[in-house]
Amino acid sequence: MRRTRLTVAVALAAASVAVPTAAAAAPPDVAVQLVTMNDFHGRISPTTGSDSQLLTSPGPDGVYGTNPATGTNDDVVTEVGGSPYVATTVAGLQQSFRTGTQGPAESLFVGAGDLVSASPFESSVYKDEPTVEVLNQMGLDVSSVGNHEFDRGTQELRRISAATDGTYTDDVAACDGVTVRVDGCFGTDGHEFEGADYPYLAANVISDKTGEPMLPPYAVFDTPGGQQIGLIGVVTDTTPTLVSPTGITDVTFIDEADAVNTWVPVLQEMGVEAIGVLIHEGGTAGNALPIAYDGCEGLSGPILDINARTSAAVDLIISAHSHQAYNCRLPDPDGHERLVTQAGYYGRLVTDIRLTINGRSGDVDRGATYSATNVPVTRTAADADVATVVDYWNGRANETGNVVIGTVTGDLLRARNGETVVRNDESVLGTFVADAQLTGAQARPELGAPVVAFMNPVGLRTDIAAGEVTFRELFDVQPFSNTVNTVTMTGAAIDDVLEQQFRGADNTADLVL
Repeated sequence: MRRTRLTVAVALAAASVAVPTAAAAAPPDVAVQLVTMNDFHGRISPTTGSDSQLLTSPGPDGVYGTNPATGTNDDVVTEVGGSPYVATTVAGLQQSFRTGTQGPAESLFVGAGDLVSASPFESSVYKDEPTVEVLNQMGLDVSSVGNHEFDRGTQELRRISAATDGTYTDDVAACDGVTVRVDGCFGTDGHEFEGADYPYLAANVISDKTGEPMLPPYAVFDTPGGQQIGLIGVVTDTTPTLVSPTGITDVTFIDEADAVNTWVPVLQEMGVEAIGVLIHEGGTAGNALPIAYDGCEGLSGPILDINARTSAAVDLIISAHSHQAYNCRLPDPDGHERLVTQAGYYGRLVTDIRLTINGRSGDVDRGATYSATNVPVTRTAADADVATVVDYWNGRANETGNVVIGTVTGDLLRARNGETVVRNDESVLGTFVADAQLTGAQARPELGAPVVAFMNPVGLRTDIAAGEVTFRELFDVQPFSNTVNTVTMTGAAIDDVLEQQFRGADNTADLVL
């Protein structure tokens, strides 16, 4: 069922005269919880391999890693992730918040983008409609857009964000522009696609036609205590370098902090003083054990500059994009500590943020309850309703996904540094994909007989194991609806491409073709 949130003011005129009081009672403070998730990337099914493993304890010996005294490693790795378990974790945190809070309280489940695309087969092959249905079932309240929300272009984003029809440029219904059950609106038997129940926010994605954001820039939520909290959503302004340019020709991406600062006074004029930002941009933390997913050691990256330039009236920044886990307190422009958080990726963690809105000022009281904790999504109990949705889509996907379409005699792997997948080296899988692209393009006369192909390592999302290979396994390697493009280049231009693989002394930032 689509949720509708409207702030309705009703004036009641009474014939009787109000009895004066010595002093008007102060409005109560309001406790607010934001449970946040980012970079979910359609992981509706329980993840596997390293994606499902989170180091959570040093084990009985109390030493992380190999104990030098015994030569053994007894660290505890916990299985995490999967939407049925995300739902249970979120519900449990919300329940504990409500039962442990006296007075008015409000809990919201919010996202910071890249909830769809770069997804596994069972979601991506159906244009991520399964993920949207799962997020609806989980009760997601709002999300910023991420760069991956633009992978299939702005019109497709408008289609899946049907909850905001009629505002800004989002006038596309859930099944507009598709042939039902052929190239969209794939669901049947109660799983028919209706679009997102939650609004996608895009304050810094400007429609070239209207000069306004293509989607709503903010959402305002009422609380039981009569206070309001506003959330502004923005995406990394590097999005045009990350997605196909043909899909975003009707919009312009502007600076994230500039966009936020444009809408802060608009919210304040509406009487909203408690303001947060959902931003699909982030940083890198050097968190060491035992707080690897809940610290803020040596934070670096774009989020630092964005935080420094974002209005001090913003009370917290929920970040994303870098697939990092951190909870920081960074100085805002007035020198006051401000929460800046991120919850990793793939639904392995969620962030439990707790705030207090002052009853008199309506602003967040950073001297009261003001905290953030990253919580592992353990697999102790699955939400039955979400699991039913996942089972349906896996059943559909198995019809075509499990068809064997070939064999390989050896593993086709991404580059690694030890056990860690890296992007700063060539790989067998990358060469295989580039060879396949070249062969496929050479078979199409209209593509001009290309002689070389390049594959970027960011687009390789899983390995191919030796043996029989299914359609699902191949699809999962590049789950982006990518196309092969050909271009005529000079030798000097090719040299430039090769030079651009290397981004300076920090080799971890290199992206070797």
